[in-house]
Amino acid sequence: MFDFHALHYFASGLNGPTQTSTTNLSSTVAGSTIKNLIKSAGNWVIGLGMTGGGLMVGYHALMRNLSGGDQQADAHHLQSIKKVAVGTALVAGAGGLAHFVGHLF
Repeated sequence: MFDFHALHYFASGLNGPTQTSTTNLSSTVAGSTIKNLIKSAGNWVIGLGMTGGGLMVGYHALMRNLSGGDQQADAHHLQSIKKVAVGTALVAGAGGLAHFVGHLF
């Protein structure tokens, strides 16, 4: 079983349960590194997700225009554009949430 109290005492530099102190996680080196990593990961997810989603929407729009009037191909690419738009919104939301969590530390 993992002992969270021991982890707290280790992180705060205290030697026993008789001493009480609150430790801000972002004031430690590891906490600051984790905070920066989470914020950076959120930025990367947003940037790559939005770029990838935009490229995929552009590809399906181009393929729909070049289908030559084939109704089945048009329907397929239109449905793909809708799915990519929803997926891109979810990825952007996840990246924004990760970036926000990075600020909470």
